[in-house]
Amino acid sequence: MKAKPFLAFLLICLSLTGCSLSAHPDTPPQKEKATVHHPLHIQESKIKPRPIRYGPFLYELRSYPLASPLQDGLMPHRLVIPAIKLDSLVEPVGVLPNGQMDVPKAFDRVGILSPWTKPGMAGNAVIAGHFDHYTGPAVFYKLRKLKHGDQIMVHDAQGKSLTFRVKKIESYPAAEAPIDSIFGPSSHAQLNLITCSGRFNRKTQEHANRLVVFSELSY
Repeated sequence: MKAKPFLAFLLICLSLTGCSLSAHPDTPPQKEKATVHHPLHIQESKIKPRPIRYGPFLYELRSYPLASPLQDGLMPHRLVIPAIKLDSLVEPVGVLPNGQMDVPKAFDRVGILSPWTKPGMAGNAVIAGHFDHYTGPAVFYKLRKLKHGDQIMVHDAQGKSLTFRVKKIESYPAAEAPIDSIFGPSSHAQLNLITCSGRFNRKTQEHANRLVVFSELSY
């Protein structure tokens, strides 16, 4: 799949990535309303991201070894993050007709964008999950507690695994997330985790920000 044409499509979807079925615990279920943005508006946008950094990260000084990208990568079946005691099943998700990156219907599962870069390959693999739901926290609720160097492990159905290390964690206003950094090409093997963050708007049924955990292949 060519990256550039699909990146414009993904830019439309990110406003609700990881949140399309999400709702505040005190808010009763409501019928989801599809939101469609014009692609040309997205492509011509001159918005500069205003990241909200979580903690004092030393981006250039890494205390862990990095691994070279793999040719084929790995299609994850499980996602394990020991620091926040997360062990979740992973299912492939695509892009919905209205431009949103889909997410699993189950709030305790995460979805990997597919077909796209697989974890371990050069480029950015992307996994999204819900922040909360009608009755409380969802699978990625504790994602914001991760720190630089924390392990993120993916396991395939045959038992093979790869380990990534958290590089940085940033929260962006929903419409200003840097699509190239999250979905675009890279010479490194990177895995990015996305969920909601920030204040919940009861009127729009959306969170104000998108939290992104950027990680790199360690071994």
